[in-house]
Amino acid sequence: MPSNLGRAILKTLAYCDIFDFPVTEEEIWKRLIRHKDTKLQRVKAAKGQSFKEVLLSLERVKEKGNFYFLKGREYIVDIRKERENWSREKLKIAKEIASLLKLIPSIKLVGITGALAVENSDKLDDIDLFIVTSPKLIWITRFFTTVLVEMTGKRRHPGQTDVSDKICLNMFVDEEHLGLPKVERDLFGAHEVIQLKLLWERNNTYSKFLKANKWVKEYLPNAFDNLVLRTKNLELFDKTQSRPQNKKKFLVLSSWFIVRLLEESSKLFQLLYMRKRRTKEVIRDGVIRFHPQDARKWVMEKYHQILL
Repeated sequence: MPSNLGRAILKTLAYCDIFDFPVTEEEIWKRLIRHKDTKLQRVKAAKGQSFKEVLLSLERVKEKGNFYFLKGREYIVDIRKERENWSREKLKIAKEIASLLKLIPSIKLVGITGALAVENSDKLDDIDLFIVTSPKLIWITRFFTTVLVEMTGKRRHPGQTDVSDKICLNMFVDEEHLGLPKVERDLFGAHEVIQLKLLWERNNTYSKFLKANKWVKEYLPNAFDNLVLRTKNLELFDKTQSRPQNKKKFLVLSSWFIVRLLEESSKLFQLLYMRKRRTKEVIRDGVIRFHPQDARKWVMEKYHQILL
């Protein structure tokens, strides 16, 4: 019977296995799904054993090169290496498009989600972008973002079958809605948060995103702590409340009414345009998310099947 730490390692490898993603010892530790001994150090993980000793003692775990995976899954090592090559090319495209989006002042952060965020993208995959906007400017920001990306010829269109290297503008949130809703605060949602690959930001928005999703630590404490340490503004995680600071405005205060009018008009226009194309998209205050097929259900079902 595996120890608590051993079970946590198996859970971590099982989740990675869903995506044909073998991982190194360092990656297992960082992605370790919570267990009661999460505060222990890798060099003295459990009962005098190092983390690696516990890892190697598990019968279901196999090693090839520097990668670990579940028994019978040796071939996914080659899959990961192949996908890393494809991902490098896609990342170049993503960075070029993201740089262009700096022209839109109401965009506060651009990141990558999905398989490409962990360099595990297939050759035919598209490129999913995650965009944070200024408060209450999400629709007009989406409009200008769509226009700019369309001009590059790289935008993925609804119903398009050949989507390789296309930019999918599938998720916009504004700065007042950075936290995942409570119904999505699970293991799947935690991975989505920690795997977000930041391309650029303004006004420390990434730190604010992490602060709004501190619940992730309940599932992936090592990964969350590692991300916090990499941010430059750790004071955002202080339990004390800081005094509010003045924020830069998208336009001067005298233009506020015009901006609100443009935002509402843009929202109405886009909702009318997409009315006949709507499926299971999520549209609510401060959030526009286009995931017609929510992966959460099948991912979690497969995860539990692997653990049996």
